Amino acid sequence: MWVTISRLGIIAAILVGIELAVSQGYVNKIFLASPSQIADEFTYMLRQNELLPQIMLTLQEALLGYAISAVVGIGIGVLFVTFPKLEALLTPFFSAIMAVPKTAVMPLLIVWFGIGFKSKVIMVFLFCMFTVLFNTVSGTKQTKVEHLKVAHVFKATRAQIVFKVLIPSALPGIFTGLRVTAATAITGVIFAEMTASKGGAGYLLSEAQAVLNTPKLYLVVIIVTLLSVLFVSIVNLAERIVFRHQRTI
Repeated sequence: MWVTISRLGIIAAILVGIELAVSQGYVNKIFLASPSQIADEFTYMLRQNELLPQIMLTLQEALLGYAISAVVGIGIGVLFVTFPKLEALLTPFFSAIMAVPKTAVMPLLIVWFGIGFKSKVIMVFLFCMFTVLFNTVSGTKQTKVEHLKVAHVFKATRAQIVFKVLIPSALPGIFTGLRVTAATAITGVIFAEMTASKGGAGYLLSEAQAVLNTPKLYLVVIIVTLLSVLFVSIVNLAERIVFRHQRTI
């Protein structure tokens, strides 16, 4: 209990210190916004209906790109372990694509798909998919040989081996990939929106930067950080539920 109280006390002291430093002119308001200024900006943007639609757009882009990357990454990862020759053939290509800087790809996506919804979803997919894929492959390769031998003794089909043996064994690796990319999804969509967009949290950041609206910048950064924490927390919760269910089977 005292740890929580101490942490809250530290946060409160920092906020009060920032408020005093900015309001008393010790820090230039261009560089730092006080908590009261950020709160005022938050209230103003809510009243103008400027905040929620943009945040919801960012959430939609991030969630869809993340979901597609998870399905594709896990699917290809299991496929690679099921067919080792396919893994040997395609892994160099996937590794090469993964190594391409995402900042270099974004202009191409804009040319191909425009500055709308599609290019943002694809950018999130590119940010996340390869991490999920290679973590899935790594996880499935941790499957105990004894488990595979037992499955073969009972004449399990390839599909049964995949869904009853390989995927359950790979779950720790899969969730590691999903947890890492949960925050990466937000990073990807914000980068894409700041590069070229008609809306979203990244668009708000670019807009605030252009007019030196420091309170708005800090507000959006705080919201984006909270979104990342929320994404990771949801994945952690899903992981606990899945492993608890596994233990009861």
